[in-house]
Amino acid sequence: VRACGLDGCEFSHFQHLAPEVQTVLNGVCADLGLTPWSAHSWVPLPGNPAQVAEALPKLHDSLAGAARLGVSVMVLHAAGGEPIGRREALGQTLRDLAPAAEKVGITLAIENCAPRADLEFLIETVDSLALPAVGFNIDTGHAALHGMTPAEAIRLMGHRLATTHMQDNFGKRDDHLPPGKGTIDWIATRDALLEVEYQGMFMVEISDCPPEREPDAMVDTQAANDFLRELFKS
Repeated sequence: VRACGLDGCEFSHFQHLAPEVQTVLNGVCADLGLTPWSAHSWVPLPGNPAQVAEALPKLHDSLAGAARLGVSVMVLHAAGGEPIGRREALGQTLRDLAPAAEKVGITLAIENCAPRADLEFLIETVDSLALPAVGFNIDTGHAALHGMTPAEAIRLMGHRLATTHMQDNFGKRDDHLPPGKGTIDWIATRDALLEVEYQGMFMVEISDCPPEREPDAMVDTQAANDFLRELFKS
């Protein structure tokens, strides 16, 4: 990541790492001059009140790991569910988790993983909770797969946007291509990010590819760096 010219990173699938390894990785970033920007928790926000008690300890463990990694943002998926029960479960969970996140200087960023109606529901719920440590993550590839442009999703998130997963596809599957290698309109995406005055890192997410498209880490990372630096230079 550093050799390709990027100056920050996200830790994905980090929960399996021992606490001492998470701490060591924070030091590795410091040695490289790399900002440990975000960590992706694979424990979803529960979609049913009956799941909250089981989910909360796992989410707090994820948060503790993210703090050891030294990141500023923890990305979360939100499980689906019946609207009333889902809203209650999200409220219970975030009211418990957000103060702990704020205490260690981490913002919780809920990722768009479904069509517009789901994102609107999540935004309405987050707005009603008014928790300062809770925002959103724009996954550009997910937006394109679910009937939205990334620019549209970014404008819906607005000031709540806390981080990004910049990735490309052809609108058919979650290819996790470097930006510029698919059919997403990146000029419109850039303009939306500037319009909402996003201040965080432009984080790419080009791992977790479909089995038929094994990534070339160096080539893909260099392509992402070169494309985004050109995109945002003006």
